[in-house]
Amino acid sequence: RRSNIKPANTLQVDYRSMAHTARSKDEKREHFDSPEELDRKVAMLADWVKHSKHMIAFTGAGISTAAGIPDFRSGMKTCLDIGPGVWELRAQLASRDEKHKSKLTMALQAIPTATHMMLVKLVEDGILRCVVSQNCDGLHRRSGLATTTLFELHGNANIEKCLKCKKEYLRDFKIRPFPSHMTGNKCDDPKCGAFLRNNIINFGETLPTDVLQTSFDHAEKADLCLAMGSSLTVTPAAEIPQVVIALVHKTVMHNYIYSLAHLSYFPSLCFLMQTVANYGGRLVVVNLQTTPLDDIAKLRIFAKCDDVSTLLMEKLGLTIPPFKLRRKIIFSTTSDGNDKTEVSVQGADMEGNIFSYLKEVRFELNGKETVTEKWPYSLVVNWSEQGGGGG
Repeated sequence: RRSNIKPANTLQVDYRSMAHTARSKDEKREHFDSPEELDRKVAMLADWVKHSKHMIAFTGAGISTAAGIPDFRSGMKTCLDIGPGVWELRAQLASRDEKHKSKLTMALQAIPTATHMMLVKLVEDGILRCVVSQNCDGLHRRSGLATTTLFELHGNANIEKCLKCKKEYLRDFKIRPFPSHMTGNKCDDPKCGAFLRNNIINFGETLPTDVLQTSFDHAEKADLCLAMGSSLTVTPAAEIPQVVIALVHKTVMHNYIYSLAHLSYFPSLCFLMQTVANYGGRLVVVNLQTTPLDDIAKLRIFAKCDDVSTLLMEKLGLTIPPFKLRRKIIFSTTSDGNDKTEVSVQGADMEGNIFSYLKEVRFELNGKETVTEKWPYSLVVNWSEQGGGGG
């Protein structure tokens, strides 16, 4: 059944206290399965993956720590090379030491991890149906994961969207948001020129309804959910419990994906996930710290995400593809029907989405060079002046 309720239109979450919410010592303690236990658990997971009819993945900040991007909740004594989580440092009124700082990587320069690339391969082979992610670091998009299978619940820090024509632009530079999400940039299309906004979901804002609804459709069919790199816990705003109570009686699978979308905000999430488990769905949690969902997970793996991903692919007999940055250059021509032709060039990702990675384009015609440094990168050729007919 497909639920017709649209909670994202009405629910607002107060995140203001999140950064100041310290976790207990036990919650911050990291656990590690022995090599033998890890091998046994991943072998079980591999068997479930092989027999799954509709597998989905849920990812959190923990899958990007190996790329040099900090998570939020790792403790001060974490084993991670990059050190404690962002919110943990704030809660402890501490700063990152130089040793850990040297391991950090700016998100725009980060390389997708083995876990990112594993997910790409599983999607390409038709094993994994979708990835629901809390991350906005852009690594899922950079990895080559198809946008039709990726649902970024908190947005993407590399995307700007036009308020008027609705075109989206994938950027390779840092987008500096002004109040109300406005970036200060304008639409690249000279026929539009409207202002652009980022698509990050800030504190106190609702999640995108279209992303949620598409996720609902997948979740209704899911028999296996692999949650990786998420602590699955944040103290919710005071008004959240009453919203949860109002939703508990709704369609079970609707609540499942709704819970995933607001995974950090529900005190009653364990109840919802328990309901899912009772309906036969398998939840597998991969995280170094314990989570509130450990007791209802069908399989609980304590290991780094990349270690699990590498071992899982070995047992599936698959190879994690190396990351290769792939981009397109799109050429187009427009003729006025007489002697003039406009030649245009623009960058794009592999799906054809506009990607502004070009800094300048040099056109050369009959030994004469023309350089354009601003989109649209185009050159109007007057063939009559070139001694030839229109082309």
